[in-house]
Amino acid sequence: MDFEDLVNTPRKIRILSISVAFLIAFPVYFQIMPSLIDDDLMSGGSSGPSGKWTVSFSETPIIMEEHQVLGDGDTHDTYFDVTTELDIGYIELDVDCNDNDDPGPGFTDSADGSSDVSGAEGEFEDQEASGPCSGGDSGFTMRWDVTHNYTGQNITVENMSEGELRSLWNDGGFGEGTWAATITADINALPGPVGSIVDSDEEYDITWTAMTYELVLEPVVEVET
Repeated sequence: MDFEDLVNTPRKIRILSISVAFLIAFPVYFQIMPSLIDDDLMSGGSSGPSGKWTVSFSETPIIMEEHQVLGDGDTHDTYFDVTTELDIGYIELDVDCNDNDDPGPGFTDSADGSSDVSGAEGEFEDQEASGPCSGGDSGFTMRWDVTHNYTGQNITVENMSEGELRSLWNDGGFGEGTWAATITADINALPGPVGSIVDSDEEYDITWTAMTYELVLEPVVEVET
């Protein structure tokens, strides 16, 4: 088929003209289209429109518990392996003890701890802590915030998009891995053989917690009255 066969009738001439016009207009359309879109829509991107939101958290704790009996100067290495598909709010180590076998005040046992967070994803600082085994809020607690500003409390925010909120409460892929610590017992018994018999060791309850969460966002619709 040669060119004359394409233009030998008025109908073929119209079809050819339309096809040529389309081939010219199609690329030009996509060149000028971005300039026709409102700047506010372009800047919003995938974040979506800004508005008023109720922000809450569906928490799922991952817990590992140990019970150890340690004598004076004894140490125990504890390890907590964290793997999750959810975001991590914080990691916490709590060591509890209750010295209830001392004959009187002034001889309370205690617990010392030092962490090793080199096996966890992210930049976290090692901590050292200690506390008496005096009952109630005894022992010590270490905590590492993985998601900044995470409290788990419900709040209401304004003038923010869904994308901005999700980027604000995000662990960035950090927190997973192996968290470790060394617990050392300090037994403070009465001097002499009787004291060592009465108070020779202490029971320590070790609890690791990884608080994981899902972000729950609900738009607030204000009805005018």
